[in-house]
Amino acid sequence: KGLNDAQNEAVTHLNGPLLIVAGAGSGKTKVLTSRIAHIISEKKAFPNQILAVTFTNKAANEMRNRVSKILGSTSVGLSWLGTFHSICAKLLRKHASAVHLNSNFTIIDTDDQVRLIKNICKSENIDIKQLAPKYILAIIDKWKNKGKYPNEVTVNHKDIYEKTILPVYKIYQQKLRELNVCDFGDLILHVVKILEKNKDIREIYSKNFKYILVDEYQDTNYIQSKWLKLLTGENENLCCVGDDDQSIYSWRGAEIKNFLEFDQVYKNTKVIRLEQNYRSSQNILSVASNLISNNQNRVGKTLITTMEEGD
Repeated sequence: KGLNDAQNEAVTHLNGPLLIVAGAGSGKTKVLTSRIAHIISEKKAFPNQILAVTFTNKAANEMRNRVSKILGSTSVGLSWLGTFHSICAKLLRKHASAVHLNSNFTIIDTDDQVRLIKNICKSENIDIKQLAPKYILAIIDKWKNKGKYPNEVTVNHKDIYEKTILPVYKIYQQKLRELNVCDFGDLILHVVKILEKNKDIREIYSKNFKYILVDEYQDTNYIQSKWLKLLTGENENLCCVGDDDQSIYSWRGAEIKNFLEFDQVYKNTKVIRLEQNYRSSQNILSVASNLISNNQNRVGKTLITTMEEGD
């Protein structure tokens, strides 16, 4: 009830890869939560066989509450609904020994990271006035988002700092391991390496997760899309929702090509466009659509509103 035709199709199309191109204000959260509720009520999977990934804890809580509301029960048991980082932390605690950590590892914050980098720079005679610890961490984070441990990094020779930073990255990773800690980048990186190297662990999860749903897919980076690919396994019931016109996190490593090339990576992808806008008047939509149509990298869609022309 209460879903338009495109939303209804997005909720009920359950087999194989699905890309939902959701325009602004087109009710994508409603679609995601209805889809989860539909899978559970149709007994296609138990709640703990659904992996639902968001970017913020706020979005995860919102989804959990909405699913509970639809199903009329608060104990839905969606134990794998959360952010990329929270789900990876959970996986890593289970398999920490595979990357030489103990399961009670702690996750360090930026201040601790900076302190550690300063100490390394001091012992390596690197002038932190010339090379700021935060810049070093940004480069290390970039490498981690590309899925690379220190021994896998190829230095970009056009960047005069990278060859100085690589040895720091090596020592930094060693120290983290000795201290039994992870930074945020490690959470996903370690899990990807565990899944790549251990077929048995990979199969446990790819068999368990009968349905995978991802919100804001346009903002995923290389390592996140790799993680999803490893978990998708045989059934390929991967549903990604996003808007190519709202991709703003390239500065944080987000790769719009994950979205634009989704149907090339996952064969037989069904694409559904949510083009009915419930938020803005027609005048606002027309201006926005005209402006954004100049973008070169986009799937393309035509938003229509349920409202009057407006001011």
